[in-house]
Amino acid sequence: MIHGVEIKELTTHTDERGLFRELIRSSDPIFPEGFGQWSHTMSYQGVAKGWHVHCRQVDWWYVAAGTIKAALYDTRPDSPTHGETQELVMGEGQPPSVLKIPPGVAHGYGC
Repeated sequence: MIHGVEIKELTTHTDERGLFRELIRSSDPIFPEGFGQWSHTMSYQGVAKGWHVHCRQVDWWYVAAGTIKAALYDTRPDSPTHGETQELVMGEGQPPSVLKIPPGVAHGYGC
């Protein structure tokens, strides 16, 4: 696993009405940076969105529908995992989770 990348496993509560799943809470240990931006994306099957990296922004990924294969690459020269790659599958059929991607870790995904 790349240094600083974290995965928060989520708990799902279900009943006859449906389900409830809390993603992030301001008091979560995984969330010390606080809120910056919340985005939503939809990609078609077969699409790959390639490498990009942020200098200061932490990215938070949650796959609400469908499945992705996320790829991460550590570009940080001072990181103990510099040059390492990490891949994981997220979404339907996988344990529900939130992925934390720290600044300096290049990331992309395929559907």
